[in-house]
Amino acid sequence: MDVNEHSIGRKSHSESVSLHSLIWENRIDAESIVQTVREAILILTPDLRVMWANRSFYKTFQADPIETEGKLIFELGNRQWNIPRLRVLLTEILPRCVELQDFEVEHDFLGIGRRTMLLNARKLDSDSLNAEMILLAIEDTTARKRAEAKQFNLDLELRKANEALRALVLIDDLTGLHNRRGFLTFSEQLLKLARRTNQELLLVFLDLDGLKQINDTFGHPEGDCALAKTAKVLKEVFHRDLDLIARLGGDEFVVLTMDSLHQSSESIYLRLQKHLKIINTDINRGYRLSFCIGVTHFNPRNRTTINDLMAEADEALYKNKRARTAVGELPLASEEKRLTL
Repeated sequence: MDVNEHSIGRKSHSESVSLHSLIWENRIDAESIVQTVREAILILTPDLRVMWANRSFYKTFQADPIETEGKLIFELGNRQWNIPRLRVLLTEILPRCVELQDFEVEHDFLGIGRRTMLLNARKLDSDSLNAEMILLAIEDTTARKRAEAKQFNLDLELRKANEALRALVLIDDLTGLHNRRGFLTFSEQLLKLARRTNQELLLVFLDLDGLKQINDTFGHPEGDCALAKTAKVLKEVFHRDLDLIARLGGDEFVVLTMDSLHQSSESIYLRLQKHLKIINTDINRGYRLSFCIGVTHFNPRNRTTINDLMAEADEALYKNKRARTAVGELPLASEEKRLTL
C-alpha cells in the first residue's frame, strides 16, 4: 500500500459513523429495520414492561399486541413467560452488565410446544425517559436444535452400525473371540508396541483334540459347546489387557501374549492344565477336552512378522501332535522337556 492509499484508508476509518448517527442524519426509520429481522425483539422499560415488540415476536410466539404492550414480561401469555432462567437473566445478571449474549432458555409454551431460545439482551440509553431501556432479542433455535439432535442420533446410530459391522468382520460368532482377520489386524499393532517397548512376546497355537469325534458322536451342537468351553479356558488363562486371543477356524486357536517371568511357556502350560481339569470336571458329557499346543517367542530386535510367528508355532504344534502329547494329558514334570514349545 502506498502513502496515498494509506491516507485514504485512515480517512475512511476516521469518518466511519455509528448506526445511531446514520439513522438520525438520514432519517431512516429504525422500526422498519427491526421489523425485517427474523429474531423476535422486545424493548422493555427499566421495570421490565413491554414497550414494543416486532412482528417476528408476535408471529413466533402467537401473541397479540393488545395483550403484550404495557404488560410485565413475566405476565405475558397468561404468565407463560414467567420462566425461571429468563427471570434470572433480567433481574440478576443483566443489572450487573451492559450486554449479554447467547443465553439459552428452554420452555414449554401452550399452543406452540417446547421452544429453545437464545437470548441477547442489551441496555439502551433513552434521552426522553432519562432511564435505560432493555433490548431483548430472542432467536428461536428449536428447529436447529432438533436438527442437530437428529443428526447426532444419526451419527450415533451410524457409529454403532459401523462398530457392529466391524465386530461381525473381526469377531468369531460362536466363541466371541477374534477371528483370523481380527487377530491379524490387532497382532500387527501388538508387534509394533513390543518393538517400541523392547518387550518379548509369546505366540501360542492350540488345536482342540477330537472335535470331529465329538461332532460325530454327540452332534454338532455339542461340538460347538466344546469350542465355546475351549474359548472360556483361554479367556481365564489369558486375561490381561494386552492378551490377544482368536479362533482361526475349525478347531484352531491362537494367543499372542506378553512374555514375562509370570507368563513363560511353562507357566502357560501348567495353567492350561489346571483350567482344563476344572472344566472337564464340570462337563460330564462323555468326553474330555484336551488340545495340543505349539509356542514360539517373538524377539523385538528381530524383523519377524506375525506370519513368521504363526508358521513357527504351527510347526511346533504339529511336532507335539505327532508325539501324541496334549495339554489335557500332560506328561510328568520330568518329561516336559520332550515337548517342543
